[in-house]
Amino acid sequence: MHFFIFSLIGVITGLLMALFGIGGGAFIVPALDAAFFSVPNSIHPPFQLIVIGSLSTIVIGSLPRAIRVLSQSRGDRSVATILILSSLPFILLASLASTKLTDSTLRIGFAVTITLIGLWTFFGKNPANLTDDRLIKPSKAKLVAVGAISGISSALFGLGGATLLMPLLTMWVGLPIATCVDISILFVSITSMVSLGSLASAWVGVHGMDSINNSTITLILILGVSAAITQTFAAGRLVSLKDSLRQKLLGCYLIGLGVWVTISALI
Repeated sequence: MHFFIFSLIGVITGLLMALFGIGGGAFIVPALDAAFFSVPNSIHPPFQLIVIGSLSTIVIGSLPRAIRVLSQSRGDRSVATILILSSLPFILLASLASTKLTDSTLRIGFAVTITLIGLWTFFGKNPANLTDDRLIKPSKAKLVAVGAISGISSALFGLGGATLLMPLLTMWVGLPIATCVDISILFVSITSMVSLGSLASAWVGVHGMDSINNSTITLILILGVSAAITQTFAAGRLVSLKDSLRQKLLGCYLIGLGVWVTISALI
């Protein structure tokens, strides 16, 4: 029964990820939260373990695409390298900090972050209207700042991919969307593996292996893998939406998600 519920929620999550063209923590983290709340007599895992499960899913879903991008020699590797290198020290620091923070603190932090992104997405101009395919030389200072922000968010909340990175790179740094897609795939794949390793090591180092329940990890992976598979097959097959409408719907989803996570953290 538990397997069925987690698989069903995973499929629904994958469809949402495909509809909006993004994945990761913005969908997996709340889906895992809702799944454990919906299963009676189940122990709700700490937020840190949910983030670890989300990062596992991101690695599974992003690695094949990252390899494909590299094999086709696409994307601006120099920009991706700056972003990745600038994020690494912040990932390690945030991973250690995560083990010291309370569950409610992390949930509220997730809610505030996702709400701010939602407001920016809803009220901001469509990135397609701000960028084109011309070569733009980005500011290194801005790239370092984006890498640091994304690294911290990835380790603490499982956020750091398209939900956060794309608006920062398009609307703030000023890069074309076509370039940002490849950069985002490479960045997410590598930083998620680093975040997963550092956060899991920090958690085990502080709480020990006994704090990780094998059945809980199995349920997390079932939801994550089913979401990743569904997104892969559903991408490009759902009803097409105008970019402006998709942006508004995504903004509403993120704002609503932030409110829901805040309420759940305070209850």
